[in-house]
Amino acid sequence: MRGQDNDSFFSLIIYYSKGGEFMEKRGIDISSHQGIIDFSKVKSQVDFVMIRSGYGFYHEDLMFKNNADACQKYGIPYGFYHYSYATNVEDAKKEVEGMLQSIKNYQPSYPIVIDMEDSDGYKKEHGNPSNEMYVEICSLFCKELEKAGYYAMIYANLDWLQNRIHSTKLDGFDKWLAQWSSAPTYQQPFGIWQYSSSGKIDGITGNVDMDIAYKDYPIIIRKKGLNHLEKKDSIEKPNVDSYITYTIEKGDTLWNISEKFYGTSDRYGEISNYNNITDPNKIYQGEILKIPKVSSSVTYIVKKGDTLSAIAAKHHINTFELYNQNKAVIGTNPNIIRPGQILKIK
Repeated sequence: MRGQDNDSFFSLIIYYSKGGEFMEKRGIDISSHQGIIDFSKVKSQVDFVMIRSGYGFYHEDLMFKNNADACQKYGIPYGFYHYSYATNVEDAKKEVEGMLQSIKNYQPSYPIVIDMEDSDGYKKEHGNPSNEMYVEICSLFCKELEKAGYYAMIYANLDWLQNRIHSTKLDGFDKWLAQWSSAPTYQQPFGIWQYSSSGKIDGITGNVDMDIAYKDYPIIIRKKGLNHLEKKDSIEKPNVDSYITYTIEKGDTLWNISEKFYGTSDRYGEISNYNNITDPNKIYQGEILKIPKVSSSVTYIVKKGDTLSAIAAKHHINTFELYNQNKAVIGTNPNIIRPGQILKIK
């Protein structure tokens, strides 16, 4: 259940950045410091979001549920992080227990993280324990996350990773490097790089941290059966008459195909699994995919400029059928739909 999958991941980062097989994912990390976020705008600009669930032992982030619920609503893959104030294992236990309580009703497709730093000087003012103690705190926190069925990760800046929590005891956990520079210089494996604290994203007021993920966490986590997501290998394939076919077009990815049919990019794994695709980054123009129909309804939020026929075409359904199942929302005139209306897509 540990995070690291190989010992040469740093070299893979260089390979991926030069156009290797896995397409790196662009993300942000957020907390109540960003205030109210317009996720309808954020959605098209990021591949994932890391959300602060809380801090200390234990205070839930004021915007945690709003942010997590919004990511689910708009189909944005997300993970959680906890800003730690622990200076001993007793406090660390309180922190991880509080975090697990906060996140228990969510199924994130990105890691669950302990944020180990001292940006506000709290640890320094409260004894500043030994490096060995910080290692123990991280180890305990991550092991408790793993016991609860989550994919654990450690966030820290370059100095902390190199000098404060550098230990073989933590080698089994993925690292999220914070280094605000043009290129990372950390020589050990890491899965996410926070490269800036002054990013600008439409829909967010002020600055926001910017990140790059070098691993396909949604696939990895599903394969491991973690984060309370359904294990990919156990997804039941629907009957032959419960799918439709789709011919891959130029520029298509499994992510945007998932968006077309399900209204969210996060279900690409189901398409990949159903078509026995071993590498979801490798699909080719002209190939025919089987797209499993879903028994549960998918929703679509009407945007400015949308028409009912265009929405129907996007989701490959009949316009008349779409209108009939949403008549109560649309009203008597199918030619008039309004931004913000939520339509059911079956």
